[in-house]
Amino acid sequence: MCFRGFVLVLGEQREAVRLFNNPGAQECADVIMSAASKRRAVIVLGVCEVSYRGRTSSELARGERLVIVKEDGSLLVHRTWGYKPVNYMPPGAMVYAKSDSGSVVISAKRGSESMRVVFHKVYLVATLNFRDDSSFEQKGTEAQMRDAVVFYPELVEKGLRVLTHEFQVKSGFVDLMALDSRGRLVVIEFKANPAKTADVNQLIAYVSRLRALSKERGIRGVLAAPSINKAARKLLVDSGLEFKRLDKDECLRVLEEFKPTMSLLSFIEKGDEHSA
Repeated sequence: MCFRGFVLVLGEQREAVRLFNNPGAQECADVIMSAASKRRAVIVLGVCEVSYRGRTSSELARGERLVIVKEDGSLLVHRTWGYKPVNYMPPGAMVYAKSDSGSVVISAKRGSESMRVVFHKVYLVATLNFRDDSSFEQKGTEAQMRDAVVFYPELVEKGLRVLTHEFQVKSGFVDLMALDSRGRLVVIEFKANPAKTADVNQLIAYVSRLRALSKERGIRGVLAAPSINKAARKLLVDSGLEFKRLDKDECLRVLEEFKPTMSLLSFIEKGDEHSA
């Protein structure tokens, strides 16, 4: 096996990247198999065609594409546009590469799913020996929106007083329960994405259940989200419920101000003491 190319060496003599320009078919297949045996990611750039059998069946004719084989066995085929792969294999696939009549054939199989990528021309192949143990923290989640309203209820409306969060009812967990300035119970459901009819139906179920339990018809239901589509808004209005546009960036600013100084639970308990 003869490797030609560029090697990037980091600290501790670790080869982070091995790069091979215009490799031959056999060399490319050897590089891929060597990387797979060491559980390293591989990037292949070139002219390929793809066939897939499994969740559906598909054929992708020749074109210049980027193929990524990750350490966990997942395989992604990318075109030159869009952020989603045109086809993929999920983690856990067994990946194999071979040279066949001057082409490189990459096969991946996982259960009933299989993919075959045939590279007729390879411009570049690279193996990656990266380290990435950092945690992923998502910003602007529904939980963060809820927490921001707990710390600063005026994000929804003035005079709102938070009672509890994640209150369990038969149909699920209510994100937030509060009292408005007139003493009415307010059920608030948060959505990080534009609200849909399914979200409205979820709020309807929560409000209906609480009205049935308390025999109180004045319970309000508020759907808080960055936006709402027309069908969802109509259903919301027809059901006597309300929409509140909530800006995720503003919620994050509130959290930056309040969270370092006080936990969510202690903040709610402090509010209860003041209202007693």
